Amino acid sequence: MKKILALISLLVIVSVANAKTIELPADTIQWRPSPLPGYQIVLQKCTTCHSAHYAEYQPPNTGVGYWNAQVLRMKNVFKAPITDEEVPVIVEYLNQTYGANRK
Repeated sequence: MKKILALISLLVIVSVANAKTIELPADTIQWRPSPLPGYQIVLQKCTTCHSAHYAEYQPPNTGVGYWNAQVLRMKNVFKAPITDEEVPVIVEYLNQTYGANRK
């Protein structure tokens, strides 16, 4: 009987509980626009998890190897929805836009 009362009490509490909502502030840093195809892929795939802060705060002397390692880490370790074909395209965008080869 105590178990039934506990279960009923729990159901009542759960049924009246409201989902919490929060409002996040707008991003203060946007991805740098580029005609490179990697820009659109970054907007579609990378912003799912983080903002442009990640790229902006990387050392400015980073090269292709660094960006390739970062993109592969996101793909393989964190399971970012990036295809093998998209990796070099994203790396090119990041390297030319945020790395040592930025224009």
